[in-house]
Amino acid sequence: MKICGLRTPADVDAVRSAGADALGVVLSRTSVRAVSVEHARSLVAHAEASLPAAGSHSSAKPLTTVAVVHDLGIDEALAAAEAIGVDVLQLHGYSHTDICRAAEVEGLEIWRATSAQSGPTTVGAHGEDALLLDSSTPGSGTTWDLGTLDERPTGRWLLAGGLSPDTVAEAIVAARPWGVDVSSGVEAVRGTKDHGLIHRFVEAAKTPTP
Repeated sequence: MKICGLRTPADVDAVRSAGADALGVVLSRTSVRAVSVEHARSLVAHAEASLPAAGSHSSAKPLTTVAVVHDLGIDEALAAAEAIGVDVLQLHGYSHTDICRAAEVEGLEIWRATSAQSGPTTVGAHGEDALLLDSSTPGSGTTWDLGTLDERPTGRWLLAGGLSPDTVAEAIVAARPWGVDVSSGVEAVRGTKDHGLIHRFVEAAKTPTP
């Protein structure tokens, strides 16, 4: 479970306490959820600093940290990922060449984000480690029809687009993804996370109804 578009340390704390697996920070010139490289670095540092001390009996585990980009040049995107210290670089709308190049960077996972209409929807088609399938307008909260897929992906793929605490369980049962991604579905106001909704989303995603 990845909660994307975080902007404050309290958002990070909510993601951890809810039991999600990953957090996303958006680096973009246009997104309402965008943060600077310096701000993103501070959020990732907060996520790392808030881990329990060695020897603690806490079951908390490290959060996977993801930098999400769609309108930066590949050189800028890779430099930002290195500066922030994230585990994953999530690329929206990048070319096969750019994604293959990014995939060669040691120690950095690459997640390719696309829509069912833009494809290809085969995990690893461009050398990525995981595939994220979103609506045709990423970050809009717009739902999309799984029936538009000619074939469901297999392996490490995440479902995104229009998910919320009220819809995620049903979506997991229908699609059987490796993971799910949410941003606008856990916001009370566009661009501002609702920590109660984050907890509800994670709880719902953990207990899908058959």
